Order: sequence, then C-alpha cells, then structure tokens
Amino acid sequence: MDESDLRVAWLAARLTTFYIARSSSPKDNEKLLLKKLQGLVTNLKWSSEDVTKLFDALLERFESTSTNDRPDLLTWMMEMLHCIEINYITSSCMKTGTGRTLIELVRDKTITDYYFKKCLADEAEKTLDEIPEEIRQEKLNQVDEKLLADVKDIVSSVHEKKSVQNDGSEWSELKKILQKLCWAVEQTAKFKPRLTQMVSWCLLALSKTGRLIQVGTGEGKSCIVAMFAAFRALRGEKVDIMSSSSVLAERDLEEWRSFYKMLGISADCNTNKRGQDSKKCYECKVVYGTVEEFAGDWLRQHFNRTDIFGQRGFQCAIVDEVDSLMLDKGHHTVYLSSDMPALQHLNPLLAFIWATANQYIEIGAGQTVGPKYPFHQVVLENIKEADELAILQIAEDIGVLPKGSIKDLRRNPKLFTEKVSSVSANQLAEFFKRVERRFPSCQFALYCKNSNGALEELNKASLRENEERQRVPVLLIEGGFCQYIYSDENSVLSAAEAEIKRALHFTPCELSQAKSSCYIPGFFSDLVKSKLKVWIANAFHAKTMTKDHEYIIETHGIVPVDYSCTGVVENYMQWTDGLHQFLQMKHQGKLSDMTAITNFMSNVGLLQKYGNQIYGMSGTLGQQAETETLQKIYEGIKTCQIPSFKRRKLFEVEGLVVKDEEEWIKKICDAVTAQTSLTPYRGPRAVLVICETIKRAKAVYHALGDKVPNKELYINNNMDNRKIFAKKLEEVIIATNLAGRGTDLQVSEEVKRAGGLFVVQTFLPKNARVEAQAFGRTARQGSPGSAQLIVCSNHLSEPLQLLILTKKLLSLFENMLDATSLHQKMFVMQLRLYQRSHSDGKAKAMSLAQSHILSEKSKSEIQIAKEVRDKSVAEELSSYLMCVVPKIKKEEKLFSLYLDILNEVYRSSNNKPAASELSALNEFWGMWLLTSFNEKDSISDLKSRLDTDLNIAREKLRQRESPSSNLHHYTAFGNDLREKGKLAESIRMYSKAIEADACWAAIAYYNRAFTSLIQQNSHQNPDCIERALEDLQTALKSVEFYCEQLEVTHRYSKPQTEDLCSDLNTRFDGHMKARCRVFLLFKENIKEAIKKVDRARDMGGNVKVEEELVYFLVPLVDFLPLAILSMESVDEIRRRDILRIHQLVSHPSFDILNELRCLESLGLTHIYTLDTLFSVGGFFSKIGRKIRQALD
Repeated sequence: MDESDLRVAWLAARLTTFYIARSSSPKDNEKLLLKKLQGLVTNLKWSSEDVTKLFDALLERFESTSTNDRPDLLTWMMEMLHCIEINYITSSCMKTGTGRTLIELVRDKTITDYYFKKCLADEAEKTLDEIPEEIRQEKLNQVDEKLLADVKDIVSSVHEKKSVQNDGSEWSELKKILQKLCWAVEQTAKFKPRLTQMVSWCLLALSKTGRLIQVGTGEGKSCIVAMFAAFRALRGEKVDIMSSSSVLAERDLEEWRSFYKMLGISADCNTNKRGQDSKKCYECKVVYGTVEEFAGDWLRQHFNRTDIFGQRGFQCAIVDEVDSLMLDKGHHTVYLSSDMPALQHLNPLLAFIWATANQYIEIGAGQTVGPKYPFHQVVLENIKEADELAILQIAEDIGVLPKGSIKDLRRNPKLFTEKVSSVSANQLAEFFKRVERRFPSCQFALYCKNSNGALEELNKASLRENEERQRVPVLLIEGGFCQYIYSDENSVLSAAEAEIKRALHFTPCELSQAKSSCYIPGFFSDLVKSKLKVWIANAFHAKTMTKDHEYIIETHGIVPVDYSCTGVVENYMQWTDGLHQFLQMKHQGKLSDMTAITNFMSNVGLLQKYGNQIYGMSGTLGQQAETETLQKIYEGIKTCQIPSFKRRKLFEVEGLVVKDEEEWIKKICDAVTAQTSLTPYRGPRAVLVICETIKRAKAVYHALGDKVPNKELYINNNMDNRKIFAKKLEEVIIATNLAGRGTDLQVSEEVKRAGGLFVVQTFLPKNARVEAQAFGRTARQGSPGSAQLIVCSNHLSEPLQLLILTKKLLSLFENMLDATSLHQKMFVMQLRLYQRSHSDGKAKAMSLAQSHILSEKSKSEIQIAKEVRDKSVAEELSSYLMCVVPKIKKEEKLFSLYLDILNEVYRSSNNKPAASELSALNEFWGMWLLTSFNEKDSISDLKSRLDTDLNIAREKLRQRESPSSNLHHYTAFGNDLREKGKLAESIRMYSKAIEADACWAAIAYYNRAFTSLIQQNSHQNPDCIERALEDLQTALKSVEFYCEQLEVTHRYSKPQTEDLCSDLNTRFDGHMKARCRVFLLFKENIKEAIKKVDRARDMGGNVKVEEELVYFLVPLVDFLPLAILSMESVDEIRRRDILRIHQLVSHPSFDILNELRCLESLGLTHIYTLDTLFSVGGFFSKIGRKIRQALD
C-alpha cells in the first residue's frame, strides 16, 4: 500500500470515527479516557508525572489546531492515546523511529496527526551494533565478548558483502559458508536472511558444544534451522531435526526442500514411513521428524531387529520448540506395542474394580458413602463376638424384622429385601442403639439424610464420648440397608481394596458359583498384588476425569489431550495402569487389553544419545529455573536469547481474576465484543481466545452466540483446520493451546491499524513459557498486538483461591479509605468545563486531579497468581530433576542391559530365535519391570538382580519351562514342536500347560486332543480316542469358563446388567459381542468334534483330522463388513495415512478379525474338523471289549 492509499484509508477512518463519536455518549467516552490514561501507568509502567506531562502536551497540541478543523476532544485524545498504546511507547522520553522522543513529536505543531502516528508506527530493523548489545544485556545469556566479536565480524562481512580472504582459517571458511547459505536462501525462499537470523546461525556454528537459543515467535526459526542443518551437512555430518508435531516437520521440509536441493544436500521426513521407506529416509543427510518417530525407529532397529538406521549415528540434533520437547515432554516415553494376549485375563478384575469404585459416591463436605449393606452385616463386620442369629433376634424383637422372619430367612435368604422393605431410618437407629447396649465394644455414629439431602446425626455423642472411643459412621437408608461414611480419600481406597480382595481368586482353585467371584490366572498374582492399589486409585481418578478436558472421544476410542501445554490430541497415546480401560468402561467404548511395556525410549534418553551435540530453538526458553534444569540434564549445553529484529509492540492489558464461571464467561464475551466492535478511536480488531480445554472453548463459543457472527473453533488437530489459516484474520478464533504454539496467524492491514490481533488467554497457564507462547501469536515482526489474561478463580488451586480472596478483602478495605473516585469526579467535571470554554485554569485543574488518580496500584490478583505459579514451577522442576529424571535413567539403563541379553539370544540362535521363546522372554522382562523395579534401589542393585533373573529365565527357556509360569507359553512351545513334527514332545508341552492351570487351558486341551489323534493317525487305539474325547470335553468346560469371565467383564463394566448377546447398544457391547461370537464358534467346533469322536468310539472306528488356520473358525459372511470397509478405504491405505489406518483397525468391522488374532496369540493357531472312518474290525473289537467288561 503506497503513501496516497494510506492517506485515503486514514481519512476514511477519520470520517467513520466522526460519526461514531457523535453516536457515543459523553459519559462512556470520559470513562474510556480515564481508563486509557490509567493504562499507561498500569500496563506500560509510565510514571504519573510522565502521563500528566503527556496529557498537558496533548491539550496544547489540540489547542493549536484551528477551530474549524478541531475534532471532538475526547475522541481525538483517545485516538492519540490508543496510538501510543498499540505502538508500545513505554515512556514520554522514549525515542521513536525518527530519533525524536514521543513528547518532542507531540509538541511539534508543524507535523500533522497523520505523520505523528506514522512516526510511532514505523520501526526500523535493529542494526548489527544494537543486536550484540541487547544480547550482552540479557542476564541469562551465556555468551562471552570474544564470541560476540567473532559473530559480529562474520555477519558484517556477509551483510556488507565484503570480499573474503581465502586464508584457510576457520573464520574465512565460516564467512564463505554463510555467504553461500544466504545466497541459497535468496534464490529459493526469495528473501534475504535478517541480521538476527545470521547472528543466530553464527552463535550455533561457533559453538563447539550444544547451544539452545531463544528466537521470538515470527522471527524465522525455520530459516535458522535449515541454514544450520545445511552447514553441518556440508561438513559431512548427519543431522536430525526434531519438531513438536508431524505437521510442522512436514511443513518445514516442504518449505526448505528446494534450498537443500540447491546445495546438493539430501533431505527427507521420517513421518508416515515404514520398512524400506524408513531406511531410505535415514540415508539422507538431513532428516526432519518428530521425537516420537526418531525414538520409535530406534526401537524398531534395536528391539524389533529391523534394519532402519543403517550406519547412521547420533551426530547432531536440532530441536525445534526445545522447551516443550526437552522439559514439558522430557519424560514422555515412546514404546512399541508388544503382543501379550494373556493380559486380557485381567479384564474381569478391572471391570470389578470399576464397578466397586462407582459404588462410592461423594455426598459433600468431604464425605463419601460406600456400597449398600444389609444392617445386620454391618453389625457383624464390626462386632466380632456377635453371631448372626443373635443380631437377627434383636431385629425381630424390636420390630425391624417381622415375627418369624429368622426361620423364613434360614430357608430362603433371598427374602431379606422383602422382609425389610418398609423399615425406616429411625427404626434402624433404634436397632443399632439396642445392639450397642448389648455389645458395648463397638459404637456407631448414626446418620440419615434430611429433606434437604444433608446428613443429620441421629445419636450425637458428647465430646468426651468421642474422645474415649472410635465410633463407626453409618448412613441409615430406608428399606433396611446401611452405607459406611468415609471422611478421607485413603479410607475410601482401603475400603474398596478390601471389597475387591473378597471377590478376587487366583487359579488354579476351586471354582465358586457366586456371581461376584473374579478369577485371575495364578501367574499374575505378583502383578496384581503389586499393582492393585494403583489400579483402584486410577479407577477413582477416571471417575473425576471429564470428556473434552483431559481426553476426547474419537472414532478410534478414548484419546488423551495434552491440554496444559500444547492442546494436541495425542492419537497414539494410551494411559497405563488401567486408567485407559476405566475410561473406556466409563464411556462404553471398545475395551482394550492392558499392556506391559517391554521397550521404551524417553525424550531425555533419546536426546542424551547425541552427547554435547544438541542444538535447539524456542520462542520461550523460560526463566532461570527452566534453563538451569536443562543444563543439569544435558551437560555442557549453553543458552542465549536473540533479540527480535524489530522492537516488539505487545501491549499486555491488566489481567482479571473473576469469582465464578458465569462471570468469567461474561467477561470473556465482553472483551471479545469490545475488541471486535468499531470505536470512536479505532476500527474492529481480530481476536484469538485461548481456552485451557476443549470443553471450555465450546462453552465460550456458544456463549458468544450471534454477538460475534464470524467465529471459528480450533480445538482438534484431527479436524481439517486449513480454512482457518487460509485467509488473513479479521474475525474471532476460539481455540485451545493448539493455537498457542507453532501457529502463524496473519491479520489484515485494517486490523493492524486498529491495533493488531488481540489475544485473550482464559486460564492461568501452567508456566510462564506456555503463557508467552500464547501471547506470541500477536505483535509479531514489529506489528502491534495486545493480550490479556482473564482467569476464573474456581479453576485455580485451593491455596491460590484463598490468597486471591485475601487480596480482594484487602482491596475492599483500601477502597473504603481511597479518595480516587472523588478525584475522578473532579477530573470529569473539569474536563466538561474545559470542553465548554478552553482555559489554562481548567487545564491545570485537570492535571492536578490526574496526579491523584494516576498512581501505581499495589500488586494485582493476577500478579499474585503468577508469582505463586512461578514458585510452584521451580519446585516441580526440582522434583523433576530429583525424582523423574533419575527414574527414567535407571529404567533406560535396565532396558539397555536387556537389549544386551537380547543380542546374546539372537547370536546364539543364528539370528533366528523361536518366536515363542522370544515372546516369553519379553513378557518376563515386562513383568519384571512392573513387579520388581523399585526406583529407590541403586542402579547397581537393580542391574545385578535383573541380570540374575534374566539368566534364570533363559535357563528355564532352554529347558522348555515358562520363566513366569504362564500356561500359554507352554501352549506356544507345544505349537512350535508340532510344526517341526515333534508330536510327542508337543503333547508333553500341552500337558505342562494343563498342569500349570487347568482352568484357562482350553486351547492346550484342544491342541493336545488333536495332536494325539494326528500322532496315532490311522492306528488310533481306543485309549487314544478316549483320551481325546476327555480332552475335548474338558476344553469345552474351560471355554465355558472363559465365557463366564467374559460375562463378568461385561456385567461389571456396564452401568446396569444386560444380556451379553442382546441387541447392540454401545461400542462396548459390540466388542463384547464379537468376542462372545468367537468363543461360541469355538465351542461349536469343539462340540462337533466331540460328536465325531464319540461316534468313532461307539462304532470302534477312527477319525480323520483336517487342519485349517484359526481364521476359518468364523464363516466368511462375518468378514463381509470388513471386506466392504477395506474396499472403501483403499485410498487411505495407499496414502499410508497412519491416523486413518489406526481408525480403520478400531472399526467394529475389524472386531472379529482382532479377536481371532488374539486367540491365535494364546495358542489357537489352527482349528480342526473330523471325519469318522468306520472299520468292521474295529467294530467287532469294540463289541469284544464290551463283552469282556461285562464278564469281569
């Protein structure tokens, strides 16, 4: 836009402003003027004297205009103050781009208002003298004078295009390389690297060890990354560039691909690649990607033994958004899924835990009630010397039970509910009082709910009685039932644990007919005992978690959201220790099996492999605590903050803390509508609202309604969000932290003139870095912008809420004694008088009133909240260093030891270890981590124990023994032997599985029966037929036991009991029905086999065994939906869209196939069908045996 266009736009804006000013009320404008003046003190930290001086100068300037051209004073004054505000002029003496101070420009009557505003808006790029000086002034910068001098020398020679002497020195070489890189950028990206970008490159290139630099948002980090990566690649090194998301990695590679090509450097991105594509990718000099992909590929190379990296080493890592990846996500761990199907046996226990947790309900005032129990059961649990007959007799004596009830209940205990259906809470209270008199060893605190739903004590005890003995608090319910009352979390967890342990049984054991029984294979006993408390705690935690806050529900199930840092929907992450499964039950989604992690790589572990060659960039390295933490984790690393290439013009409006959610949403809506509306002094602005969670973003979006017609939601990275960024922003975006990092929002020229993008952050971010990232979406590259925090105190921690409440009370007392409001009224009165007749006296009176109004306020509520937050961050980082990082390092050293053992296994088997043995060893290692790892133990003790235990496990495997007594291992060993034709040994392995745990040995029985028949083939004797029949009959019983436990999982996972094979209601039902379907077909196969074997036995014949893969267990019609879905999804599969493929595999059409694969992993690799072969000789032999048996 040229000068004349700008003047036309300015005149149009003035005309619009005139009409708006005419329609605005003077009272509103007076308030706005006072707010603007106070804002200079509060937000720009002006002194009250400076503001008064500016106000006087502005009045003089206004007076100097001719009467005919003179605008409305209030409108003109606000327009001038707004211009000062958005251009972030921090004092009246601050020099502008013209070299003159603000106050000098105001007093210069020869320049027009238009030129005055242009002088404030125009900002020159910083010079090569200014940039090093700013670096020198920053306290946290670790840059010495020599390095700064070298940087200045190299950059100046390139910037000023000086000739470089080819003297072979490092400096001349760096100058030539920088010239070459800048030339390549100009040729391909069509811009010349800025001085700040060249300085950044030099600091990295001259650093012999790792360096992290802070480069402001919008300052061109991707250019610096590409230039430094090219520099290292030209030296013959392999460079890994790690980004915080696959989208950013792919975007940056595409943006700089031609740059690398011009320099003859091969470059690729490791996202969405597998197999040979991955190997080809890592042959390139420069590889872009995510930390997750780099870590995952390393695990595929070293754990799965897939050649991906080739000869590529860890030579140089460049980390984008380094604070997020190295601090916030430093402990994040990548692992490859391990096939451990036996863990599905834990599902009934998890379901029972979930059902138990849901019986505990908070009733307010920190109190929780548990499950309902019959009144006499509560007494018997607490009074050990009492017997059931005596307690029921008391109940009958006082009328709680009708006369003769005891005899009836002995005959049929199920009549209890009917007998006590009309019993009131008061009657129960009388019963408990009678019991206390009879058995004084235990006393009860009896409560009932009053008409308001509040607890009311029925037998209040004196203070002395309470001190003398512990009373058991019980809530009495109409209908003869009671609930224990718990006053703290620990007592709730302990009670739930006791309840669960009563129903828990480890097999092999005698099976009970009780429906509440939950059976777990005995080889999981150590795991359950070590993890039960954690699983119970996670069940209660899952109850408190909310959709669109910590997680969302996608087509592929429950998906965690990193709401506190990046807002990213983490499609491939699952919570551990049952938490994910509890959420699946909560929302009736497909139930996944728990996993035991056998391989892992944390961000910290991966980056430490690069030694002191880690280089990184971020818009927010953070405060001293953060940088010190980084330097303690990654030794030798140094930091530096790079100045922005132009002065940053971020105007931060004073933050607000409001008391409740309703008011909070109103304040947000008010702020948005105020900024998007045309005012007397500016045009409408674009607004970005950043909310902590998806749920709150949706709430704000709906609350805005039609107040803001043009608004967009940006809350989910799985959605197509391209249209949001396809045009220059002139409207409102409501987003999560997804918009707070790596998002470049372009605004129109009109919006820039109005003050730029206005960012409203609606929560207190977890640290100052997340806050700075959000505010970094505006005021970029020298353009103006504003930001404000609007926080709801209910969303803060309780201690912080208390502090803010205290501050509010103090402010209330201060305001009672404050005369500011009186001086404000004086100022307004003098202003009105001045507008009627301009005089020096009235101007001086206004200045005097200002000096009383404009004072620096005491520490605001938002400042208090930030200080507490920052202190908390420092404590968390200390804990991270002391606890989390050492634990990560210990686990990864143990994993390294396990990898060494794996290498030995592969070497000793010519790189072809048996899959069953490898699976058993991996499972043993995963279980060892869960049950034997203690972070308090020294690494030497842990390594010694692991080494010993792994050697014992390997010795067991050599002897065909399961290292963890898992019966399914024996079944797998038997299958391996059967495939090799070693049928007798195979049968022995199946027998070992049966001996280990007959309850779950359905597949072992099944396989043994058919392997015996195949072994005898056409020479099957009657004993062989009889044994096969017995095995098949026992296999059928075991499959029925599987089905019973599946029904337990279904019953306890659902809000109410439903028929397992009823019509589909939820995704959970569909999944359970698919699993049930596979087991029913397995049963049908066994039943059919039993019929054939039974007929062969009766007729003295043989059976012919036909073998097919397990996938033929299901009729082809069951695979029809899968076939249709696969054909419809051919394009996604060809594009290798990993998210889409992930969603496809989670589709209900895949359930049957997934369940068959699960059965295959448990050892059912084949199914068998039989034909009965009739033999005359066999028939008469059968008759002969019958006659002999009769004679005997």
